[in-house]
Amino acid sequence: MKRSFQLIKVALAFLCALVLTFNVVVNKALATGQFSQTCENITINGSTLSAECETRNGYYRTTSIKLDDYIGNLDGVLSWGDSNFSQTCQDIGLAQLLSSREFLLAAQCEKVDGITYSQSDISLDEHIANIDGTLEYE
Repeated sequence: MKRSFQLIKVALAFLCALVLTFNVVVNKALATGQFSQTCENITINGSTLSAECETRNGYYRTTSIKLDDYIGNLDGVLSWGDSNFSQTCQDIGLAQLLSSREFLLAAQCEKVDGITYSQSDISLDEHIANIDGTLEYE
């Protein structure tokens, strides 16, 4: 009886360890973006985002990414998963939230009617990441 109770304890401990390990792996797999935490001198020129981003060894590398490849304009709203927002948006710029340092892309984007524009912004930290000193879409 005592031996079977010890076996149950060991099995439960193993199961708990397995669940915790799985949770860590899933959290890392779902982690995206957050480039602003390890990059500085962040600027935008047209649809090109540029920054100096930290590498694994602590140095900084100048890097850029063309946001037109990943962001579109859907009826006046900036949207991930589309493309070429800069063709129908104007007054493109960056904004930064003071509370989190998160960077937003902001622009006036043309609506479907082709006449009116709508102010829109989108969080760049959602999908832009610093991968060893290089800006990449995740």
